[in-house]
Amino acid sequence: MKMLGAGRVTPLPVVFPLLLSLAAFVLAMIALFAGTGSRQQELEEYHIVAINMSGFGKDLLPTETSEEAAPEPTRDGFLGFIDDVGDKADDLKDEITDKVGDALDNAADKLADALGISQWYSFHIMNVCEGDFAPNATEVGAWYNTTNCTAREPGVKFNLTEVINHEIDMGPLNFNTANVELPDAVRQAVDLLNSALFAIFIFYVLGSAFSGLAFLLSIATLALAYRQPGNHRTTVLLNALNAFLGTLTLMIGSAITTAVARKGAAKINDMGDGVGISAIVGRKLITISWVAFGLMCATFLFWTLTCCFPRRDQWDQGRAYAEKPARPSTSSDRGLLRDLFARNR
Repeated sequence: MKMLGAGRVTPLPVVFPLLLSLAAFVLAMIALFAGTGSRQQELEEYHIVAINMSGFGKDLLPTETSEEAAPEPTRDGFLGFIDDVGDKADDLKDEITDKVGDALDNAADKLADALGISQWYSFHIMNVCEGDFAPNATEVGAWYNTTNCTAREPGVKFNLTEVINHEIDMGPLNFNTANVELPDAVRQAVDLLNSALFAIFIFYVLGSAFSGLAFLLSIATLALAYRQPGNHRTTVLLNALNAFLGTLTLMIGSAITTAVARKGAAKINDMGDGVGISAIVGRKLITISWVAFGLMCATFLFWTLTCCFPRRDQWDQGRAYAEKPARPSTSSDRGLLRDLFARNR
């Protein structure tokens, strides 16, 4: 405890906030830049929300409509023969339609390909990506194969309906995109994400900046402690203030991201299941965001203890001084005064 408290700075303890702030800075930067740059594929799973569209469009593809045939009078001769041939042709057509419908049902992961749309769309802090599941959408442990991402920009706005309609127009099937509508809950969830992306961006930028500055201040404090060990209360206060701001911004950014991701995914999953749309919360992004917050919180606590709490040796010295008994006076004047008082009596 002699190394901490009362603004005293020694080199060894400063290594701890230095490493903590460096780790927080790296995690905050991963969260901020995931989905952008040359590492789009590796960091794709660090999204806020991913919308699974692999089953969308099942109701748009042609399926069998079965109707109970009305009884018809039997015919004999040549007309009866013609009717039998027609019935067999209808039966063959129905059988082919059934097989096509079964094939479509068993290949749900190929519906998006048939429509010309991507199987998933993911929201990151600074952009939106799309792609397909590999090896396929129904495979256990399928991974995100990124095919395209929007340009990097703060507060990106993504119109999912417009993108899907454009991709269907460019796809192999001739669909009237006026008939292709996303559920209101899905559009509302996308609007919620769009409205929150800029605020999330601001807090992650601030959190990254404060954590990076905390790392640099720790290096400066470490160098100062080597050159001039002792009390540096002003430096410690500056470190504590910066760490507090980093903790606060990362906490707010992580809280907004968590709330928006869960609320948006819940909306999509509640109403999108009927049309083959689901949402996946970006748990990896949320996890590293809260870990970065925890690291900066630990950094703030370290500098607070260093600044504001007395060292144990100082506390013990103060307590010993307060409990020290009064010593009898050894002044020779006390004897002279005693004789003077006795003589006056």
